[in-house]
Amino acid sequence: MPEGPEIRRAADRISKVLIGKEIIESKFYYERIKDKEEIVKNKNIKEITTRGKAMLIRFKNDWSMYSHNQLYGRWTVNLNTTKIKSSRALRVVFTTNKHTVRLWSATDIDLIPTAEENEHSFLKKLGPDVLNESCGFELIEERLTSKSFHKKKASTLMLDQTVFAGLGNYLRSEILFDAKIHPDDRPLDLDKERITQWAKSIKDISHLAYKTGGFTVSKSFAERNKANGEPRKSYRHAVFMRHKYECLNCKSRIERKWYGKRKLDFCPSCQIQRGKIKPCK
Repeated sequence: MPEGPEIRRAADRISKVLIGKEIIESKFYYERIKDKEEIVKNKNIKEITTRGKAMLIRFKNDWSMYSHNQLYGRWTVNLNTTKIKSSRALRVVFTTNKHTVRLWSATDIDLIPTAEENEHSFLKKLGPDVLNESCGFELIEERLTSKSFHKKKASTLMLDQTVFAGLGNYLRSEILFDAKIHPDDRPLDLDKERITQWAKSIKDISHLAYKTGGFTVSKSFAERNKANGEPRKSYRHAVFMRHKYECLNCKSRIERKWYGKRKLDFCPSCQIQRGKIKPCK
């Protein structure tokens, strides 16, 4: 599933070809929004933004198109002259004089008045978006240590969109490794210094992934992993998809744990479980 950084990069890409351009044609193929199609049909777009893994396309007539890619949704941008062949289900099309933007395969799409975005069933439950400037270190620390969340395991907390919007499976593994936090530890188990580092890692790793297109390690680390024969799915990360490889820091073997049906990769040496350590009497 695309995570917050991927959705924001998609929004950036779409914005470049739609904002300030005349929409000469828009088509909506998804049944759920067919009855509202005329409200925004061929309306120009004033803004495209994201909230976590959701995208909001705001039209100049004060309506918005909400979309969530879930597992299989995908946005594409092509020149109008490009011939497209795809087995994916086409959901939405926006066409300008030069470009065509398409949304494929998504199954969570809605058209809503812009003023009512905060009342949308998914959006109203979201925690702060970690990529937003308004979500600073202090707010992240505050949420990690709040009574609502401080007893949750890190593995659970990092995927809870009501805590932080935009984090997903690969960011979870990478953030916890960067902060040196064991996936079974809770904020309640950690001291102030570790909580501060956790907050910093949430912000830093998310922004790094956004800026680099999904890389969560430095260019030198990625190139070294690649030179060692690792595939792209692993060489761009520190631990995610690198189980059975060596840790970049300590050379221990990266391990994998399953939480439900979601995998989490971590270093057992760098990420010591503090919740099991009892204080000396």
